[in-house]
Amino acid sequence: MQTVAYNGPYSAVEVPSLGLTAVKGDPIEVADDIAQALLRQGWQEIKAKRETAK
Repeated sequence: MQTVAYNGPYSAVEVPSLGLTAVKGDPIEVADDIAQALLRQGWQEIKAKRETAK
């Protein structure tokens, strides 16, 4: 699974294959193959934050 976010010109977009509306900047978790397709369309990959030991 990968986390991606829509970062295009609209405030939100429908993603029929996922059955959801993606709001600009809100991360969603999708399967790797779907993430790769969305990234090719200009979506942004959201990297997992590392936990730091204190």
